[in-house]
Amino acid sequence: MSEKEQRGVYEGFSRIAEACFSPEGAKKAVSWYIDTTEKIATQALDFQVKATEWAKETPIYPLIEAQQTIGRKLVERSASTARTLWRL
Repeated sequence: MSEKEQRGVYEGFSRIAEACFSPEGAKKAVSWYIDTTEKIATQALDFQVKATEWAKETPIYPLIEAQQTIGRKLVERSASTARTLWRL
């Protein structure tokens, strides 16, 4: 490998490391992680609503409904707090 090729390889690694480990790169990664996690949690809660439709006419449905409401608030507030801490 020639010296020019070696410099090219090192410069490539340097640019990748700069993009990944810079404050801007870290903020992008954290933002993506928070958004993705919030989306997955919301989809899980939506699935829970569909899975518990059978219980609408039972005495336990108010408990299930309260659990779903608390879950949504928890996801919402957790994502909001994470965004605030990361200043996104």
